[in-house]
Amino acid sequence: MARFAEFLARLRGGGGNEQDSKRLSAILSLNRELAKASDRKQVLVRLVDEAVRLFAAERGFVCVPADGPVGFQVEVARNLDGENVPNPERKVSSTVCKRAFSGQGVFSEDAQEGELQASQSVADLRLRSVLAMPLSAGGSAIGCMYLDHRFHTKAFDDRDLPWLQAFADQAAIALHLHGLLAENRAQKDQLVEQNRALAATVQAQQQELSARGPVRARAELRHSFAALLGESPAWLAALALLDSCVDAEFSVLLWGESGTGKEIAARALHDEGPRRSGPFVAVNLAAMSPQLLESELFGHEKGAFTGADRARLGLFRQAQGGTLFLDEVADADLELQARLLRALEERQVRPVGSDRTTPFDVRVLAATNRDPRAAVQEGRLREDLYYRLAVVSVRMPPLRERAGDAKRLAERFLAEFAPAGSPSATLPPALARELQRRAFPGNVRELKNLMQRLVAEASGGPLAVSLPKEQPFSAVGSGAPSSLELATIEQWAIARALDAAGGNKAEAARLLGIARRTLYSKLAERDPEAG
Repeated sequence: MARFAEFLARLRGGGGNEQDSKRLSAILSLNRELAKASDRKQVLVRLVDEAVRLFAAERGFVCVPADGPVGFQVEVARNLDGENVPNPERKVSSTVCKRAFSGQGVFSEDAQEGELQASQSVADLRLRSVLAMPLSAGGSAIGCMYLDHRFHTKAFDDRDLPWLQAFADQAAIALHLHGLLAENRAQKDQLVEQNRALAATVQAQQQELSARGPVRARAELRHSFAALLGESPAWLAALALLDSCVDAEFSVLLWGESGTGKEIAARALHDEGPRRSGPFVAVNLAAMSPQLLESELFGHEKGAFTGADRARLGLFRQAQGGTLFLDEVADADLELQARLLRALEERQVRPVGSDRTTPFDVRVLAATNRDPRAAVQEGRLREDLYYRLAVVSVRMPPLRERAGDAKRLAERFLAEFAPAGSPSATLPPALARELQRRAFPGNVRELKNLMQRLVAEASGGPLAVSLPKEQPFSAVGSGAPSSLELATIEQWAIARALDAAGGNKAEAARLLGIARRTLYSKLAERDPEAG
């Protein structure tokens, strides 16, 4: 390295001779050609030909380590006439190659004398002048550039060493970058094929499910789904899809407006399925920053970042043997979506700050309040991730499409909130009719909050038979909140923002001027179990 530093200083100071100038010009010219070359072999041939010419060598080789008795293979072998050297593995000294692979430069004015004369391969090849340099990338030797002359001693001198190192560095860059390009192309081709297979699987699943015909009663389902109350045709259609997915291991994407019960459906898939004895772990991908979420999902090593005073497993490993539910997946950062896709493809995670990957065994369920195909077209959701998650896609219908279910759900919530046997535990027919006519933009969540409010206002007596004009988390009408209490105003503002944003919580948070996690926290305070 000291010799190379002196060499660079000499060039900068203009101390190089005419030969040095020619070599420098050749390297600069090669840089332009290498930047344009798309073929690895073409790059290496050009480098070796130029090295043979400029150093007046008889032959030039680029060798890389390989399995087998020889321990290397020759990538390029060229002679002074610019022709390929036949049977190149037999023309290269294994001793010289191995020394170069170990990171040492090799220089001999006469290999038949000195330390190389004991080498059998040097003797067999009758080598005289030898000059070799390792090709280094990523802190290790990935090959060597090797020049020789069998007939002339002193064909090279020690001033050639830094120049050959410069050529070797060019070859190392070419090998490394073209290796990365080949790896990227292979990964891209693999992803394209996987996406094609996943798209075909999704289509086949949809066709199979469509061919089964509609479910007309819950008794036709194989699983009870006790937490998913309802008998309407739209709801039974969703349950039929869920029913077909319970015992499978593939991913399911649940989508629909906020409050339609997506997380409850995900829990039902877990509780009814073969992984019921394992953990159910849920995470909202829109509620945290991408950096925090990366650590939350994949884990981190101690000291990986400021504040990481201990290692963390991450949710993928916490859900081992069970189910991981990824909520609001279409609102996740796109770079995080790419990491998520890689983890799902490889079935292993790399914690933040670690150089090792760890396999996981979980079933992944996901949800979004957007139409996932529209989210793909808008660039919010990666298409390859969509196909990975949506082997089966289940739309959770809004309450306004579930004729008759509002009454059933209201009766369920009364049983939960009202004292048993009290007048408030009975749903008046007039109130039931009012509920059936209500649009409920907040869906089941809004209905649940409403019934809780009506029970509280009844104080153990009969429920009111008419609905209040303003309800928590409902944006029906455009009037002012019913009181100036801070909590009422906050509920009203959140409801209006959710309605204006079409149920998109991230957009609602932007309209309110608060962070997404703040909005989710306020919603969770009111109803921690709503999906």
